[in-house]
Amino acid sequence: MGVPASRGSFPAIISERTTLNDKGLVQYSTTKVYLQGNQITGSIGVGNVTKEGELCTLVDISVNTKNGLSEVTQTFVGGNSSIDYYEAVAQVAEEPIASHIAFTTSTGIYGTSIIDACGGSTTQGTLASAGAVFDSDGAFLYFNKQALNNFFGVVSFLTPQVSYKRVYSAGTAPSASQSDLVSHIITDVDGSPPTLPSGRNWMFASLNWKNNGNGSVGQYEITEEYRGSGPSGWNNVIYYTD
Repeated sequence: MGVPASRGSFPAIISERTTLNDKGLVQYSTTKVYLQGNQITGSIGVGNVTKEGELCTLVDISVNTKNGLSEVTQTFVGGNSSIDYYEAVAQVAEEPIASHIAFTTSTGIYGTSIIDACGGSTTQGTLASAGAVFDSDGAFLYFNKQALNNFFGVVSFLTPQVSYKRVYSAGTAPSASQSDLVSHIITDVDGSPPTLPSGRNWMFASLNWKNNGNGSVGQYEITEEYRGSGPSGWNNVIYYTD
């Protein structure tokens, strides 16, 4: 089938649009119509145009061919997409009551241990004369009805916990060695993490990244999240230390 008769010259620009995208970058889109087979698409990351004073690089190409004509839409993005910010949250987290720092021994701000406060301890199967019940191997089981100070039924407590998030941009995605640090105890956290009380430390909880769409610099948006430990720190036998 022959190419249908067309008036005018090709390529013909049928639309142009310059905006700011959701990351504050200049985004320029242009659509041109070519005779089928004569279209020029360009190469992503190679073509450049200047819009709004910013050098924009080709990041997306789409081609739609119909009735002997090819419609080519090119999208360019440019501008400074560098980011580096921090976020910290202090909240409470639920922990087993037996992990409380003053469960068996009074320490620090706690004038008495939890065991003493509930009326002492007893072994399962013996006459319930005290509030905290342990098995024959010494593992805590529960607080019975004889427990003083409303400890009956208590299984957990709320402890302060701090989380810290760093978001920044980089020219490449994180390496495999960086990913392997997730779940490790981190002694030196980058950015501006809050200072933890003595005895607490940080765990590298998660690592996420995505291409931010700025082809001119090929940057990635990287998010690191860290979780603060309880009063005794993360167990360095269970978790690796960096």
